[in-house]
Amino acid sequence: MKTFALPLVLGICLLAPEASAADIRLKVKNSTLGSKREGDTRKSQRQLEIEIDNRDRDDYEGVTLEWVVIARDIRNRKLSIISRGSKLIDIPAEEEMEVTSSPYSFSKKEGEVREIRENRFRPDRPQFDVEPDSGTRYAGYIIVLRKDDDILAEAATTGMKKRVAPLLSREKKK
Repeated sequence: MKTFALPLVLGICLLAPEASAADIRLKVKNSTLGSKREGDTRKSQRQLEIEIDNRDRDDYEGVTLEWVVIARDIRNRKLSIISRGSKLIDIPAEEEMEVTSSPYSFSKKEGEVREIRENRFRPDRPQFDVEPDSGTRYAGYIIVLRKDDDILAEAATTGMKKRVAPLLSREKKK
């Protein structure tokens, strides 16, 4: 009986979460504030709406909410940081709250297709010159809640932390 109970008790103790671990959940929405079109260029203004659900019995004061918004270039598919910021907030115990990031914008220029009359291989069929779209698109986000140097909660678009790590380390060196 003792040989069975000892591993069971040890397993329960090891698998139990720490008492100091925060139970905070983040839900992020990329909301559009508006867009305007000027000729063949379209600019879209957006911001992140972050819902913070504190299921913990403790309230947290002086928490830093940090966000990074990532964009992808339409032509070469490279990632870049389009917006970065932080806010100091207080999170009440056992409540939900909503915080928004600062606005950021994307611009996209639509390409065009031009017909070229001279097709030396097939003079009976026209040839076309295509200029592809250019600009940036929304790719993802990284959200981190910090209290002093401890991370209380974090959320990110799938795979973004790993892909954007070189960009973040370059910015910290500057």
